[in-house]
Amino acid sequence: MALLTLSASIHGLKPTCDYYSASPVCHATGSQTSVFFVGLYLIALGTGGIKPCTSSFGADQFDDSDPGEKARKGSFFNWFYLSINIGALEKGVNHTVARAPFLLRCR
Repeated sequence: MALLTLSASIHGLKPTCDYYSASPVCHATGSQTSVFFVGLYLIALGTGGIKPCTSSFGADQFDDSDPGEKARKGSFFNWFYLSINIGALEKGVNHTVARAPFLLRCR
């Protein structure tokens, strides 16, 4: 995530863009594109490593032989997946709202 933030923040890693032409376009160099994609691949690798393990670690905290804990285990999964989906929805809404001024300027 830090690499993607740097690629969007540091002037040398940001592509040059012509926002005021009839059709706005950005021109990235090979190194700028490489830094961007390495950042994306690292995020995908990290996310792929943590997401399958998180629910398993949570499930290990409950004892299946105890009926009360077995019910709480089901509740844990409901809350876990609800939280994941709310986070994804919130990210999509916030990203769209944050990009709205740029998208309106491009018309």
